[in-house]
Parts: sequence; structure tokens; C-alpha cells
Amino acid sequence: MNYFKSLTTLEFSIFQEEHTIRVYPNWMVRYFESLTEKEQWQYFLEYRQITHQLISESYFIDQLKWILKHTSIELEYDLYVQAILDPDFFKDDIFKPGKFDELDKRYGQRFKKDFSTMFGPSESPAFSLDGQEDTLPF
Repeated sequence: MNYFKSLTTLEFSIFQEEHTIRVYPNWMVRYFESLTEKEQWQYFLEYRQITHQLISESYFIDQLKWILKHTSIELEYDLYVQAILDPDFFKDDIFKPGKFDELDKRYGQRFKKDFSTMFGPSESPAFSLDGQEDTLPF
């Protein structure tokens, strides 16, 4: 058990160093530097949990630019919301097999509750503009 704790500590140190040498985008570095060490640990653990579900970190990093602007940050749920609302999202291109389905089971009902005012009872988050294009304000 101590081995895994040491390994996690080493991973955290590498994560910190990658922010220090600016491997990540500037906005991500600024966010990380603004956190206390305890908050950095929390962020790291959540970040690591999510990246283990992904084929590549790039989509997550792109979405973090928007996720980190929220005052209440739950990285996994917020990534799920960003993905559902992203019209270009295709789960098989981003998530390892079955991982997005697990998120959908975990957060689907919460998403529907949180965004019920945004989407009417017959509308789905995967916006279908067929038939609505003539009513767009632009």
C-alpha cells in the first residue's frame, strides 16, 4: 500500500513540475499556481482520474479552459456537461471504450435535472436545428 502512495506522490511532483516548466497552457498554469497545495492535490487527483478514462488528454485540456472558469469545479461532471453540449463531440474519439457510458450512468439524471430549463421536454442536448433554422435570430 505504501508503494502506491509513494507512486502517487511522485506523479503529483511530476504534475507540479510540468506546470512549473509550462508544459500545459498558460491559463492552466495560472489556475494551478493560484491553488493551495491541498487544492493542487485535489485537482491533480481529479485530473488523473479523468485522464485515465480518455484516449488523449487534448480534448480535456481544451475543455478545461471553460470548466476552470466556473466557481464550483467538479472536473468529471463538468467534462461530462461540456461533452454533452459540444455538437462536435463523438465519445469513441475521446473516451476509452465504455468509459463515457459509465459517466452517462453516473451523471445523466443530474444533467437532465440541472439543465431541464435549458431543454424542453422533447428537446435533447444534441441540438437538432432541422426545422428551426428559419427562426434563428441571425
